[in-house]
Amino acid sequence: GGMMDTSGMAMGGADGNKDLRAAIKSRMQKLADGQWCCSECGYTTNYHTTLTNHIESKHLQTDGFICEFCQAFCPTRNALKSHKHRKHHAERNQDHEKAKMVLY
Repeated sequence: GGMMDTSGMAMGGADGNKDLRAAIKSRMQKLADGQWCCSECGYTTNYHTTLTNHIESKHLQTDGFICEFCQAFCPTRNALKSHKHRKHHAERNQDHEKAKMVLY
């Protein structure tokens, strides 16, 4: 298990998300004009999140992420987020309602 960069080098560790964040951050550059740039390929965007998603999907290989609602496999965190938004809107709202009820 673990994570690999596109060179095939394993990027494992106890906290895979911490490793993933570090791998992404190491490839991000903020330019003087405020844009974000991928140090790996030169892709630029105005948004930090867009660059994060770009780096994770184009330059890193993870073990992927499993949907807690249907066990679907998603290759990136953003893919999982999109999947849950599209396929599990009702379940997500139900969980949110349950969580709110527990709080009060």
